[in-house]
Amino acid sequence: MHPVGEMEVFIEVVRHGGFSAAGRRLGIAPSVIADRVAGLEKRLGVRLLTRTTRRQALTEAGAIYLDEARAILASVADMEQRVADKAASPSGVLKVTAPPPLGRRWIAPFIGGFVKRYPDISVHLTLDDRFADIVHEGFDIAIRGGPVVDSSLIGRRLFETRRVVVAGPDYLALRGIPTSPDQLADHSCLVFNSDPHLHAEWRFGRGDAARNLRITGALAATNSELPVIWALAGLGLTQKSWWEVAEHVHAGRLMTVLDDDEPDPATFFAIHPVGRSQSRKIALFIDALIPALRHL
Repeated sequence: MHPVGEMEVFIEVVRHGGFSAAGRRLGIAPSVIADRVAGLEKRLGVRLLTRTTRRQALTEAGAIYLDEARAILASVADMEQRVADKAASPSGVLKVTAPPPLGRRWIAPFIGGFVKRYPDISVHLTLDDRFADIVHEGFDIAIRGGPVVDSSLIGRRLFETRRVVVAGPDYLALRGIPTSPDQLADHSCLVFNSDPHLHAEWRFGRGDAARNLRITGALAATNSELPVIWALAGLGLTQKSWWEVAEHVHAGRLMTVLDDDEPDPATFFAIHPVGRSQSRKIALFIDALIPALRHL
C-alpha cells in the first residue's frame, strides 16, 4: 500500500480508538485494517501501537509518527486543492456499477443531474447484481453493500438500510404469519442468489443473538428484483432491503413479518480502487451521491 494510504489508515485507527471503528469509517474490514497497520510497523521496524483486549494505545514512536503523518496529509490535501482549483472543469469518463433496483430508482436519476452540473464528465452505468471485479473490469466506482475486504479497494459509506421479511396480505391470510424464523421452513420463500440454485442465507437477530439461516426457496432468481415481484403476486416471503420494498409496504401491497428478529442494518458503500483515491471525478461523484441517498 502507498505510504500516504498507510498514514490515512493509521490516523483513522487512532482517531476512532480501534480497528473495528476505523474499518466502519473507511468501509474496510477490521482484519484488513489490522494487516495494514502491521505492515506499516514491519516496514518501519518499530511498534506504533500497543494492543490490549479493549483498545490500542500509541507508543512514543507512534505519537511521533501520528504528528508527522497529520502534517504530511494536511500538506497533500492543500496541494491537491490548489491543483483542483486550477482544473475548474473536470472531464473524462466514469465507469460506475450498481445493483439494478438501486441503480434504476436512484443512481440513474442522480447521474442525470450530475452530468448537467459537470458537462465534461461522461458516465457509463452498468446495472448488475453480481460483485464485479472492479479493478480488472475497469470500474471507477461500485455501489454495493457490505464491508470492503479487498486491500486494493477503499470505500466511503453511503447509507444504512433495514433488512426486512415481507409478503403480500393475500399470501399471509392463506398461509399464516410466521412468528419465528424457524417457521420459514413451512413457507414458500422467494430467494435471490447470484448462483443458479435455490438456496440463500437470510440473517436474523442482532448482536450476540444474530444468526444466519439457510433458506431453501420455492422460487429463486439471479435478479434481485424478481423476489419482490413474486411477493407482490402473492407467491411467498422474501427478505429485502427496506428501500426495495418501502413503497409497497406503505401502500399496503406488502406487509413486514418477523420484525422482532430483524437483523442489524446493512451498510452500502461507494467503492473505488485505492490507486484512484485522488481522482477528482470520483471524489465529486461520491461527494454529490452521499446526500442524494441519505434518505434511504
